[in-house]
Amino acid sequence: MKPAPFTYHRPASLAEALALLRTHGPAAKPIAGGQSLGPMLNMRLARPGHLVDLNDLIELDRVRVKEDMLEIGALTRHHRLANAPEV
Repeated sequence: MKPAPFTYHRPASLAEALALLRTHGPAAKPIAGGQSLGPMLNMRLARPGHLVDLNDLIELDRVRVKEDMLEIGALTRHHRLANAPEV
């Protein structure tokens, strides 16, 4: 089965992504990996009007020590985290 029609967005910044999510409200779904959303779209169990791809948001891909805490960004991949010298 094919997914229901949707509009695909690939924002270049976090501000743009947040604006898209705010503008389209519940009809927009963020996607970063797609492991669970992809099959749900194909089976039409999920029918978002807009997909907002977050993969280009490099500001969310970080591992750093800030004061006495380790800060891990929301889009940090497992491999990067496993190999980060900060960890």
